[in-house]
Amino acid sequence: MKIIKGLIITALLLTVIVFGLNVVRSKYQSFQAQQVEDQKIQEIKEITEKLSTNPKYRDHTAQATKELKEKLCSLTARPVDEREKAIASIREFLEMPTVEVEYECSNAFYSLEEDKFVPAKGETYTVGLTYFIVDPETNHVLQVEETPGTWGYRTDGSRWFSEGKEYDYSANYSQEEVEQIAKAFIAKHSSSIGNIDLSKLALETGKKDGGNDRVNYFFIWRGEAQTIQHNQPLETCSEDLNKDIEGLYYNGNGVPCIKVYESTETPNISIAFTNGGQLISFSNELDGPVSRATIR
Repeated sequence: MKIIKGLIITALLLTVIVFGLNVVRSKYQSFQAQQVEDQKIQEIKEITEKLSTNPKYRDHTAQATKELKEKLCSLTARPVDEREKAIASIREFLEMPTVEVEYECSNAFYSLEEDKFVPAKGETYTVGLTYFIVDPETNHVLQVEETPGTWGYRTDGSRWFSEGKEYDYSANYSQEEVEQIAKAFIAKHSSSIGNIDLSKLALETGKKDGGNDRVNYFFIWRGEAQTIQHNQPLETCSEDLNKDIEGLYYNGNGVPCIKVYESTETPNISIAFTNGGQLISFSNELDGPVSRATIR
């Protein structure tokens, strides 16, 4: 009997010891992870300060600036396995399960004014000549547009332009037919853009006729106006700004700037198609304005 009691006590002691070791190990691992995260945020802060105050990085086209921005994009990126969910949404949106999707950057940033790191509200990905902005919280596609083109001058003074996308205008669908295509597209791709009830929104339509049967149709469904708080303030810099406006400041180039922290926005979802039934652009601002694309 004494032997059995001794074995029971020993087993209990071992259980307590193992449990204690697991608790200590878990706390140590959490401590290590927090140290790594703190170090990463400190590095993000230092890079932000360099880009904001060091004249060396004032030229956005300089190689040193590009390399520093690339490093910032790498530091603010989600883990690869989490970004794979965003890539899956983009492939579903395109109905191309094996298409190559390239991650560009997120709009996470370090606020020097508030001395804190602000998590991303959007991530930018590219597929060929098209960019996608994805919500990292839901992995839903928020915006789809053609990537910004580049241009310059030749030695003879003429201008050159980078390659642009080719669009299909062969079917010559009517506006009513394209509207049905747009509605069907939104309903079909709920897993990549979310469940959207268009019946609760007011529809506005428009079109642009480029001649030679090249017509683009635009559809915007609007909700009720509401006040939006901008986690990342909207910055406008221009010599045309009113110099007496409250909150005015000057950037590193001496240009007047203003930041807007809240605004009244009308939630909407917009989509555009050619009269050939090809999607041109998509934007979902039902939960607020979509941030600008960040393309390296």
